[in-house]
Amino acid sequence: MNRILYILSFLLFANTLAGQRDFTLGEAVAYAREHQAGLSNSRLDQQISATEAERLERTWLPQVSASTEIRYNPILQTTLLPAELSGGPSGELMEVQFGTAFSSSLGVTVRQKVFDPVFHLERELRTISRERAELDEAFEREKVKLRVEAAYYQALLNREAYQNSLSLLDALEKLVQDVRIQVENELENPSLLNTLNQQYRRQQYQAYADSLNWRASLAGLKLEMHFPAGEELRLTDSLRLPMSDTLSLNTSDNYDIRNYNLQLEESRNALDRLDRSRLPSVDAEGYLGAQFFSQSPDLYNFKRWYGLSYIGLTASLPIYDGQDRRYGAQIENLKMEQVRNRMQAYRIEQENKAIRASLQMESARAQAALARQAIETAGKNLEMARFNYQNETTGFEPVFDALQTLVDSRGQLISAKGAYVQALLDARLLDL
Repeated sequence: MNRILYILSFLLFANTLAGQRDFTLGEAVAYAREHQAGLSNSRLDQQISATEAERLERTWLPQVSASTEIRYNPILQTTLLPAELSGGPSGELMEVQFGTAFSSSLGVTVRQKVFDPVFHLERELRTISRERAELDEAFEREKVKLRVEAAYYQALLNREAYQNSLSLLDALEKLVQDVRIQVENELENPSLLNTLNQQYRRQQYQAYADSLNWRASLAGLKLEMHFPAGEELRLTDSLRLPMSDTLSLNTSDNYDIRNYNLQLEESRNALDRLDRSRLPSVDAEGYLGAQFFSQSPDLYNFKRWYGLSYIGLTASLPIYDGQDRRYGAQIENLKMEQVRNRMQAYRIEQENKAIRASLQMESARAQAALARQAIETAGKNLEMARFNYQNETTGFEPVFDALQTLVDSRGQLISAKGAYVQALLDARLLDL
């Protein structure tokens, strides 16, 4: 028994150890946001989107490339020509070799995009990507907040349950002392003292289990906050919920709806790109260079270098693609229909969830009001029962019953607070 009491005392005062950190609910949320990898990645996604947009814009700058090559032709091309071209007899052929053993080239090519039928649609796609990155960051921030709030409230609820167990343990200890005095004065049956001692030991184990639940919920909060497991953490807020929040939700612009709209925009963009891909793309190209031809690899013989240049436009017009655009458009239209179906089902689901959360919150308020009234009544009944028992006007059973009712009512209040917190967090999740 002493071992259990020692462990309970250690768990109760563990947060007073050196190196502890105090956190209000707001501070816990801020800490989690600062150390959340998902938020950092969302901000990096925004940077990636901005960089991709800048990269797309720069495709309109001239593209300059240099090229060079050197070749050795050990076997020159042989062609048969009519012999009469060189004064030979008619009807005969002669062998003629073309080319030189060594050739080389140097040149600079400049390409400039003139017309790209899908460029502005590619720009719109980058804008959609940036909006999605911003939306993801905002959603991640709120999601971190809700997860930390849920863990923080759970820790407070478990701490309150543990304190309730300790309160019952203390009350049982006082009852044991009262009954022991009565037994010593031969005014009470010793079996009652044995029963109370057994109840006291059971409550010690219950308090120990509640303390472990409390510590486990603290570990869960550290997990959500990305807080070092080896450091002590103390919660400075209390579970004084007003439980009077009115449910005001606007699910028409939450994360999922906006994400669905972005998906529709992407599909519309894809349809426009398929349609405009029928148009030609036009590029301007210029080349300036020189070529070398010789039977020896004397590249410094500038008489063997011959200039070469050209300027022109290249237009590429797709003629037949095997109906790829047609099937692509069909796929995108089917995707849009899927998104619209999901949006419709989602709105109906959100409406029902909002009604359910509102009713659950109202039910939790009613349960909490009943529990508070029961606590007040049970507290008065306990005082009266103990007074009557000490003055030998009644037996012990009313005392124990009143104590058990008080503890049960406190537990019901904790459960009502837990139900309210869960419904409140569920409602806020609908509005993200």
